[in-house]
Amino acid sequence: MKKIISMICVCVLSLSLFGCSKPENNVLLKKNVSCKLLDVLTITNDSDNSTYYYYLASIENKGKKPYDTNNLYYTVTDDNEKEISVIDKYQSTPSYVINKGQNTYIYGYIGFPNNNQKNLGLSFNNKKQFLPFNAFKIREASDKNVKNSKSLKYTFFEDDTLKIGVDASKANYVYENNETVLKNIKICYENKTDKRIIVPYLTPSATLDGIDLENKGEFSSMEEIQNHDFTTNGMAPKTQRFKATNITGYILYFLDKKQTINAEIEFHFENAAPDYTDKSTKPFTVHMNSKAFGKSNSFKIGLE
Repeated sequence: MKKIISMICVCVLSLSLFGCSKPENNVLLKKNVSCKLLDVLTITNDSDNSTYYYYLASIENKGKKPYDTNNLYYTVTDDNEKEISVIDKYQSTPSYVINKGQNTYIYGYIGFPNNNQKNLGLSFNNKKQFLPFNAFKIREASDKNVKNSKSLKYTFFEDDTLKIGVDASKANYVYENNETVLKNIKICYENKTDKRIIVPYLTPSATLDGIDLENKGEFSSMEEIQNHDFTTNGMAPKTQRFKATNITGYILYFLDKKQTINAEIEFHFENAAPDYTDKSTKPFTVHMNSKAFGKSNSFKIGLE
């Protein structure tokens, strides 16, 4: 009887251990070509009652034949293949031919209302292969770690793994190629860990309260604009609000271990320039935005 009880206990224990085991962090896309998760991050936003999943994975080719990522198709779903009601999503698959022994990365995120989504992951090749996010130790972040500030230099977010800082204390602007360009605004990303981590990068935006330069002549520098008389019949020029038409330098997918990167951001305002009638004004307004964290910090930059 004791032997029977012992055997039953061993079986129960074995089943328990098997049931709690992690799924394998690897899926075969085709012969000798596999995908492996490198990092998964969830961001919980209590204010908006939403959750974002960020993921970084590698595609590796161990075969003799090249693998073209143009043939790669994947979506984010759950293991029951249910449709997910998303509020935001992005995925990057580089157009790249992977030769033997090489790899490339896929990056993306998906956001949805908090509704207890279960076992999300990457589904490849029309749901023939599934790589669950819980095959990797998922990192967690929260909007509670975001700091509100209107300063030109501050920390936007910080936890035990990642620090995101903003520095516009040395911002400047020039006029070139028929654009006012606001420069030298930096977003600093610091990886505190010994592992490669995914980055929930900020998406900045900016406006300029200034003068419409269309049909007002050709200008080669900001000094020319500053010295030009834009008055009409003794009246000051009409000002209006312009949105930056092109924003560069802000996209960053991941950081290697203990790596720090200063992303230098530029904002381009086509056919627009500041109004120098009152040099004490602050015509530039910059917004540091994050849908995942549900936050947008704003600050102003003056002419002097």
